[in-house]
Amino acid sequence: MIDPLRPDPFVCYRRVPDPHATALDDGPVLLVGADGVFVAPRDSRVRLPRVAELQDASADVPTALHQIAEYDGEPVYAAAAAGVSLPARYEEIGYRELYGITPDEELMLVSRAIQIVSWDRDSAFCSRCAAATEPAHSECVKRCPECGCTQYPRLAPAMIVGVVRDRRLLLAQSPRFRGRFHSILAGFVEPGESAEQCVAREVYEEVGITVRNVRYFDSQPWPFPHSFMLGFTAEHDSGELIIDPAEIVHAGWYAADELPEVPGEVSISGRIINWFREEYGIRRQGK
Repeated sequence: MIDPLRPDPFVCYRRVPDPHATALDDGPVLLVGADGVFVAPRDSRVRLPRVAELQDASADVPTALHQIAEYDGEPVYAAAAAGVSLPARYEEIGYRELYGITPDEELMLVSRAIQIVSWDRDSAFCSRCAAATEPAHSECVKRCPECGCTQYPRLAPAMIVGVVRDRRLLLAQSPRFRGRFHSILAGFVEPGESAEQCVAREVYEEVGITVRNVRYFDSQPWPFPHSFMLGFTAEHDSGELIIDPAEIVHAGWYAADELPEVPGEVSISGRIINWFREEYGIRRQGK
């Protein structure tokens, strides 16, 4: 588990200027597709392709290759999967499906790879004057040679909150969720508002209640789309549940021993739900 209070020891960035003409150190390559990354199932974990494996298979080396980290003493690369040939055993697996079968550190690298590769694709032209941008080799930035505009990877801050009322947790079902899967409420921060204001607004918009005692819990990078999740807890203040049918299929208050299917602890939503279990579960009811 990564210590959240220490600097990330894996962060580094360099763009390989010409992967076809550069002698590359061997290391894992996170090949990013439309829905996830390409991996090979291996027992209870997954295996990433490696530089040497791609070269040995006479596959096309990606035209844009990013070194995004140093991990376990070797470089970690990221690239778009388009146009790269892979052995048949590799398949594309979505980011969410990697939860539980990929260590936290590697999941963090997958998140970083998805965001770096999509930023590289989306910043090929200047957002101000539409000229072709020029990448830097030792910094994650694109510069416009015509107007000087710079484009860094963007982050869209979002909040996620566990709301408690009378020892029960508010859980909701989105139209995007499968089966009985429920989670806590989340939404993107709007320009000009604080994260706490976003918590209050999103909760009111989605389920029609107000909250109090909004407290920071934890944070997590999240690559959909380029998000940075800020986790909070809060208490019900007033109102009864009135759901927004465009956003919510069902919402309700659940005791710690009657939760429906919910996210696992690797995600920040799962960690907040687990905090609720520990704080309001049967073992703590005598408090």
